[in-house]
Amino acid sequence: MISLGSFLAAPVARVDPPQHLLLSRLFWLRWAMVAGELLVLAGAHAWLHIALPMSPLLALILLQLLINGGTRLRMRWARPAEQGELFMQLWLDVAVLTALLYFSGGSTNPFVSFYLPALAAGAAILNWPYAALLALSALGGYSGLVYFYQPLHIHDHGQAMAYHLAGMWINFTISALLITWFVGRIAAAVRSRDRQLGQARERQLQSHRILALGTQAAGAAHALNTPLSTVAVIAGELRREMADNPALSVYDEDLRIVEEQIAVCKAALDSMRLDADAQLRNEDSAAITPWLTSLLEGWRLRHPAVLLVAEVHQPGWVASQLQDLSQILLTLLDNAAHAVRGRGHQGEIRLRLFAADAIHAPDAPSQRGTLAKPGKKTAIIEVSDNGSGIAPELLQRLGHGPVVSSSGGSGIGLMLAFASATHLGGKLRLRSVPGEGTVAQLRFPLR
Repeated sequence: MISLGSFLAAPVARVDPPQHLLLSRLFWLRWAMVAGELLVLAGAHAWLHIALPMSPLLALILLQLLINGGTRLRMRWARPAEQGELFMQLWLDVAVLTALLYFSGGSTNPFVSFYLPALAAGAAILNWPYAALLALSALGGYSGLVYFYQPLHIHDHGQAMAYHLAGMWINFTISALLITWFVGRIAAAVRSRDRQLGQARERQLQSHRILALGTQAAGAAHALNTPLSTVAVIAGELRREMADNPALSVYDEDLRIVEEQIAVCKAALDSMRLDADAQLRNEDSAAITPWLTSLLEGWRLRHPAVLLVAEVHQPGWVASQLQDLSQILLTLLDNAAHAVRGRGHQGEIRLRLFAADAIHAPDAPSQRGTLAKPGKKTAIIEVSDNGSGIAPELLQRLGHGPVVSSSGGSGIGLMLAFASATHLGGKLRLRSVPGEGTVAQLRFPLR
């Protein structure tokens, strides 16, 4: 007879809550155990003509069905199964196996070593005291079966040894397969855990790097404020001198450009301060269309020579964490502007805003981040350009750390963009064909 504990690592078709995964396996695999026991009883009675006490054996199988029914009712509770409960499930399997063996030859039954898979399962899922208690229970049951059992009545005594050897071979084969399978599943789980720990360490290291970059950015912003104010004062003085001296009017256009750039720099510093204040007040949330329109207008002031075609009319959509979205989008637009700079008047950038379920975008070679939680509505901002594109080997490395490219970029902006996308529960994808352009898709949750 086969103990259920040996099947704990088997997959099941039903998807149950995470807190009941073990109970779910116990439930479904106990059905497999009952089916196997019934087949063994039918084969021993009809094929081998072995006289078995069918009434107590069938009663024990019925008891297993009742235990399974109780397990099913238990799975309706939200409280996770604790160690004591899991131990009791396995202990009942050991007890039923002991009773089945008692009525079918005791320790002379070739299937007596099916205690071992159950013990292997207990050692894997139970704490040491419970695993030791389960082992003592199995040892006590095996020891008792040496002296107390009902012997098997085999009509053909000449074939008794052959039956026993065949049963031992089947027992060894099944036990070896189950233990190997179970240990393999445990090893796979350990490897999966190690990969998750490695990914967690990588995320933590990246967080430290981003924090260091953020600290440097805050320091740079503070350091730039004073010289920027000084330059603004000097520009104002030059504007007044120009009003008094007509000969300086030839520099009017240059001075106007300097004043515009000073205004852009001050606006960026003010935006940084306002975004920080909004985050502290938990007010970083607004309608997408006016926010995106304002952001694109400010970006066009910094890149007046670049053609930007935008489709952003989505009334009613609201998003949060706009600071992260702004930084990601500005990085993507700046990279696109740099890519189309060499094409002159033929260079073009397109920006689209649409619902995430409107397309099924293929996976790209460089993808990072996590999708928004199921059930939340998500949107996509797509930035595409017809620039020179990105080489495949460079595309694989973008977003994972600083890079050195032929265009002079460092990759730090994209690394922060990927990290910010993950932080807000979205995903950033890059696709590029050298010579044809690049497409960046930012998927993010809506409120």
